[in-house]
Amino acid sequence: MTDQQATVLFVCTGNICRSAYGHHLLAQRLEQEAPGRFRVVSAGTQVNPRLTVPQQIHGLEGAATLQTLGSHSPTALNARTVQRADLILAATEEHIARILRDTPGALNRTFTMTEFGAAAGALQNGTLPAWGGPSSGPGSSESLPERVRSLARHLARHRPAIRGSLDSIDLPDPYGREDAAYPAMAEVLEPAVGHMAKLLAGLAR
Repeated sequence: MTDQQATVLFVCTGNICRSAYGHHLLAQRLEQEAPGRFRVVSAGTQVNPRLTVPQQIHGLEGAATLQTLGSHSPTALNARTVQRADLILAATEEHIARILRDTPGALNRTFTMTEFGAAAGALQNGTLPAWGGPSSGPGSSESLPERVRSLARHLARHRPAIRGSLDSIDLPDPYGREDAAYPAMAEVLEPAVGHMAKLLAGLAR
């Protein structure tokens, strides 16, 4: 990781479904749209290292081109990983509470995946006030990590409006449920990641 490379952290429980899928989806999109500018990682709050990404995740239509998903190994969340992340995307509000219990200073850069996806979309379509933070244009003195953190603070200030626009900010866990729960999860997460990728890649240009 370099000073000009921003880190995005996905968090769920076992780090084999929601955070794993989001991690590799966003990493692929950002590498296509902003090569080398982002480091995307993921972790779980209750990791079992013997578990692997379920076949139902590999079978999702959006997973077909995710070559890195096949080598994914669950990683346990720790405070150092949280501290180094410029943006933290959790599966649920419960995961946010777990993150903030150990690192309360991460509040204004921590969102649920659904929440941040909605915020990114709302910012892009003008539903939220425009971000008036550091310039991302040529000659800007701010590093990409600084721009990502500044944007996160802006969106955190509008958290009530973002959450009010959603039926739920939580992304349900499909693990151990019927097979249909996996594409249902993907139907929420995939468009959210699309909004995230567009917004974040724009910061790197």
